[in-house]
Amino acid sequence: MQSGDQKAFEALYERYWSEVYIMIYRRINDREVAKDIVQDIFVNLWRYRDKVIAEGSLAPLLNVTAKKQAISWYRKQSASKQRELLYHGDEVLVAPSTTELETKELQELLDTEIGKMPANMQQSFRLSRYENKSIKEIATELSLSEQTVRNNISMALDRLRLQTRKFYAEPANLAGVLVILFRW
Repeated sequence: MQSGDQKAFEALYERYWSEVYIMIYRRINDREVAKDIVQDIFVNLWRYRDKVIAEGSLAPLLNVTAKKQAISWYRKQSASKQRELLYHGDEVLVAPSTTELETKELQELLDTEIGKMPANMQQSFRLSRYENKSIKEIATELSLSEQTVRNNISMALDRLRLQTRKFYAEPANLAGVLVILFRW
């Protein structure tokens, strides 16, 4: 796998996918989120394959990674709930016009980036995020393998995260982050 042998990676994926999925699912109790996390773990395993050091078995590395990813997911959920309570309590949150403008600019930036994506990636992402279809439903509809759909969605999210980071690297845009977080 380290030398770029895709068949070796596929063999590792087949061997460990269900084990990693079960570890994550038991921690977070959400099938789709668990699948997304497992997908991210394996995409990163392939992406950084030349840096992976594992003697004998990948199981210990994958176990640690799965645990860290589940903890990270819980932290994000907790932070999101705290922001929601803070900004969606009894009062209605009215965004100032600059925040509305920044929100619109970021949405346009994200829409532009989605439009630049290859057709299968774009369709996979839109069906997943806008129509809430499962990986299996998307794979059937687009006549793709489930793995390809997972890869497309993961790569689409990576591209959108990069654009979002660039957008919020400008201090003037930081104010709009809360509005976008709740819409996205």
